[in-house]
Amino acid sequence: MIRWTAGRAFAIACLMLLCMGAAQAQDSDEARSPQRLDALMDALATTPWPISPGQLHALGLVAPFALEKDAGLRIYRSRPMLTADGYTIEKVEYRVLHENADDIRALFVTFSGSPCFPLERLGARYALQPLIYPPGHGPLPSAPENDQHHSLKAGVISTAIRSQRNAPHCVLGLTR
Repeated sequence: MIRWTAGRAFAIACLMLLCMGAAQAQDSDEARSPQRLDALMDALATTPWPISPGQLHALGLVAPFALEKDAGLRIYRSRPMLTADGYTIEKVEYRVLHENADDIRALFVTFSGSPCFPLERLGARYALQPLIYPPGHGPLPSAPENDQHHSLKAGVISTAIRSQRNAPHCVLGLTR
């Protein structure tokens, strides 16, 4: 009886190890951008409109996109992806019209706060201005006590940057 229980425990342990190995193999399948995060942010902040899905891939946003919603605007979202310097992009979302799937109307990029990409790195290259949402714009995109918003101007292109309000002021998102 003891042998049979020990054998069963051994079989369960082997099965758990196989499942853990499969999960780790799935994690290593994560998309990896050849670009550093600061180069990606520069490209996203300076590439003129219209941007196409093919351009996003050429800029270094290489995670596959999946259609999330198909009503009015089509909404596409990516899986998480790592940059060449080890930062995590949690998701990239873009919106296009049905008639013109190559003309991105809105672009949202969400970054992981860990490791921290400091807002100061963007402030050293671009003039960042505090962004105040006008009345009637709707609710703020996130809790105002935790986040701050800046406008990044690169020529005629304006990009909204979301970061942590409290030190170390990590960049959390980009909207264009």
